[in-house]
Amino acid sequence: MKYALAYALVCLVAMSAAPAYAQEAPKPDAKPATVDVNGVWDMVVEAPQGPVDVVTTFKQEGEKITGTQASPMGEIAIEGTMVGNEIKWILNLDMGGQQMSIAFAGKVEGETMAGVFEMGGMGTAAWNAKKRKQ
Repeated sequence: MKYALAYALVCLVAMSAAPAYAQEAPKPDAKPATVDVNGVWDMVVEAPQGPVDVVTTFKQEGEKITGTQASPMGEIAIEGTMVGNEIKWILNLDMGGQQMSIAFAGKVEGETMAGVFEMGGMGTAAWNAKKRKQ
C-alpha cells in the first residue's frame, strides 16, 4: 500500500509536468520574418579596378524589391527578393550592345548588409552597404 501511494504521487507529478514539455516545436518549413530594406543604402563594391561607391535605393513590398542602383556608370533599375535576412537582386547592363547581368546576393544585419556579386560569368567580388540615415 505504501508503494502504491508513492507510485500514484510520482505519476501525478509526472502528469502535471507533461504540459510544460508538450510545447509545439517550430515548424522547419516556416519562413523567417522578412527584414525591411526600404530606403537609400550607401554601398562599396569591390570591383577588379578597385572600390566603387554606389548608391542603391530599395522599395520593398513583401518579399519583392525594386529600385535603382547609381554608380559612375549611371543609374540602372534593379529587381529582386528579400526573404528573411537574405537579399538578392539583378542589375542588367547594356555593354555596347551586349547585355550583361550582375547578380547580387547578401545578408542584412540591422542597418548594414554585405555579400558577393557575380559579374555575368566573369568572376565574383564582395560588396557591403550601410543604410543612409533619413
